[in-house]
Amino acid sequence: MIDIILSVLKENNINEYIVSKTIEESIELYLIKKDLDMNRKKNITQYEVKLFKEFSEGDIRYKGDSRIKIYESMDKHEIEEVIKSASYAASFVKNKIYKLPKGYSGEKKIKESKLLNLSLEDIALKVKNALYKYDNFEKGFINSSEIFVTKIDKRIISSNGTDASYIRCSINGEFITQWIEKQDVEIYNSFNYDELLEEDLALKAKEAIIITGYRARSENAPKNGIYDVILVEDSVKEFFKYYSENALTEMVYQKYSNFNVNDKVQGRKIKGDKLNITLTSIVPFSNEGIELKDRVLIEDGVLKTFYGSYKFADYLGVEPVGDYKAVKIKGGKTSEDDMFEENNLKILRFSDFQMDTLTGDFSGEIRLALLKCGDKFIPLTGGSLSANIKDVQEKLSLSKELQEDGANEMPSQIKLKNVKIAGL
Repeated sequence: MIDIILSVLKENNINEYIVSKTIEESIELYLIKKDLDMNRKKNITQYEVKLFKEFSEGDIRYKGDSRIKIYESMDKHEIEEVIKSASYAASFVKNKIYKLPKGYSGEKKIKESKLLNLSLEDIALKVKNALYKYDNFEKGFINSSEIFVTKIDKRIISSNGTDASYIRCSINGEFITQWIEKQDVEIYNSFNYDELLEEDLALKAKEAIIITGYRARSENAPKNGIYDVILVEDSVKEFFKYYSENALTEMVYQKYSNFNVNDKVQGRKIKGDKLNITLTSIVPFSNEGIELKDRVLIEDGVLKTFYGSYKFADYLGVEPVGDYKAVKIKGGKTSEDDMFEENNLKILRFSDFQMDTLTGDFSGEIRLALLKCGDKFIPLTGGSLSANIKDVQEKLSLSKELQEDGANEMPSQIKLKNVKIAGL
């Protein structure tokens, strides 16, 4: 099929293109409590063509582009029709001229993983057993779950000499924990792994059930005031999105971000832990075939590189390093236990926590928090948090302990000083 696509592109004088072939195999399990309710298996092959067309209006040169999907059921005539249509559509896209990157050409990249030695069915069964391993509480349990195991085999070819391919396996899913006591409470949870970490998942599910029990016993909101606040898990990932998104070439070129390489993006008077962030990737190549090697994004609070769209990288005159979807963030000096001090508020779950990367404002409605009072941890629910990252980043504390979410690795907890909480 790829040979047919390439021949059609050549016959229609389309000289710049990126063609990809993706074979996706997956198995899905849907469970009610511990019982399998439904399972589903997929095997899909799909082709994608991104073609480029240069044209002029007056003295101005443009490069348009268009993206189409091609399926194995299509014959050469059908492929030619959609490619001609896409080429015509590209002539209306007025992007400034830019160069396509030269990507990788070589052997297929296969990341070493235990997942590659097992069938998708075996992996899914191991994930199920791990998820329910500690589901033996009297009042709390996993109400339902969904498990997805996926294997991707992808090849990328471009007119610029790229011929890159890789195989990747992944595990992800979600589960609802329930606790019935004073209240009947349910909490949504999710997981994402590039490796089979059975005990890690088992402990994650156990902790989720315990947290749901705290929520069932919580009745009051925290009092209005200023607190040292601890964020955990997903809210930590959302918080750090401010730095990674503001370093995108697209954001910088369009003036949405004022980040510059060698800027002290964490502030000039850092009294807490300094940020050290490395770009990493869930796949070895970008969609253009650029090899995605680990790269330092921020070192001791100082921005070291931009990354992202090759088009905007060319506009900025910087190296097109590719578009990364994950980061590794170095841990700090403080353990989770030592971080949780008297009168600190640890927010375990938000109804919704969001970071506005344009302004640095972040906020969320508190679904469950623990207030430390002596040896007691008081469960609280309700109220909200709101602050700006520029007011807290210089005194940021990072936990020694790390959390993994797919290719992401970062502190499991962070502490923010003097944050306003709207409560009772």
